Amino acid sequence: MRVMSDLTTYANQIAVVKQECPDANDEEIGKEFQRYESDFLIPPEDALRSVIRKFQAATGVEMTSESATQVREEKKVQRFSELGSDDRNVSVEVAVISYTPRTQMVRGEEKQIAFGWIEDNPWEASSERIRWDYKDWGNKGEAMVPGSIVRLEGASVNEWNDKRSLNINRTTRVTVLKEGGGSAPPTNNDPMTIARASEVEGFVNVVGRVISAKPDVIVRKDGSGELNVVRGRISDSSGSIGFLSWKEFGHEEGALVKIVGASVRKFRDTPEIQINDGTVIETYRDSSFPEVAELAESERVSISDLRDGMRDVSITLQVEN
Repeated sequence: MRVMSDLTTYANQIAVVKQECPDANDEEIGKEFQRYESDFLIPPEDALRSVIRKFQAATGVEMTSESATQVREEKKVQRFSELGSDDRNVSVEVAVISYTPRTQMVRGEEKQIAFGWIEDNPWEASSERIRWDYKDWGNKGEAMVPGSIVRLEGASVNEWNDKRSLNINRTTRVTVLKEGGGSAPPTNNDPMTIARASEVEGFVNVVGRVISAKPDVIVRKDGSGELNVVRGRISDSSGSIGFLSWKEFGHEEGALVKIVGASVRKFRDTPEIQINDGTVIETYRDSSFPEVAELAESERVSISDLRDGMRDVSITLQVEN
């Protein structure tokens, strides 16, 4: 039954509301959380205070001035490290790194949401920033262009499996402080060549053969732990490019894959494909696609083609002295 599903889905939030409003009906609380999520695309953790206020009024529980102040208070920060796991109504300036739209089923209906990365301290060098995931529930794609710097007002922190991220809701205000130069998200799944993908900085779809794929660990800059990633290279007949996968990469060396909704970011003038939670990686079949041995030639470069930040390159040279 739908009611039982609501009670199960929102069990944790219902328990919190019951602490504040003991006389409130569990089923009605569950329906209210479901309404916020399906009608307004507001996740339950962000709707919690509003639902509590509604049932405080409905059951005659007096809302203290202290709790009212807490709900209205805006928390302005410069660094993600200043945020707690339960912070709401957050104001922060960030650099938009990626924006990947996706259609997701919410309570049986298709809703347009988006995933991506943002970095704090946006006016400083990338080495001085911390990167977080974010989820856009409010269809803010026109403002969240990769390469932009924006101010978020009314965002909220989400924590899952000890990893924090930011939620952008319909009520979140997004102000563009610096226009981005990244490309728009792809409107279809048509791939481009790797040579072409290496020239852009933004969203790409590519087909290529996995030349290498090795697990790696990135230490969080804020000292909060480590992230497991996969680094490697992918090639087609036009060239080769490195990739960094922030999610599980279940494809071995030699596999032919299609990558949809990735983004290209340059590190020391060297392009790299970034694979995040919104990226789709699937096995691709093309009997005419070059094998690894043939593609290995694209790994060979001349001295004049070497650039700072390049990895896993092959070069033949003669030592003069």
